Amino acid sequence: MPPVPDEALHKIIQQIQTQLVNSSRQLSMVKAQLQGHEQGKRRLELTRQQLDQETKQGGADVRLWQGVGKMFVLEDESTVQAKLNTKLKELETEIANLTKKQKFLEKQTSEAQGHMRDIFSGLEQQQKQQAA
Repeated sequence: MPPVPDEALHKIIQQIQTQLVNSSRQLSMVKAQLQGHEQGKRRLELTRQQLDQETKQGGADVRLWQGVGKMFVLEDESTVQAKLNTKLKELETEIANLTKKQKFLEKQTSEAQGHMRDIFSGLEQQQKQQAA
């Protein structure tokens, strides 16, 4: 393999480093978003469980209040359950999308690291051949 000019090699290394840094940043942001969504999902599931318990214990007399801004509005149990289920489905969809994005970014990061290793190992081999 013919040696690559230093200037071209420098540009390639810069591009790979830029890609690696961007992928790493995006990956950390996606992980933080994923963690936040998973916490929100757990909160919604706990709320739903608590709501189920309260309605079983209290029967039809349970009053449910939904927070709206600085006030509370009386809601029936089916409306509250429907809202919780909708929010839960939205979070599950978002978590699935973020998981896909996380896998893609992890793959992109590992590929960039592999390219860097390949370049530097190739340079070492060239230096050894030139020294011999």
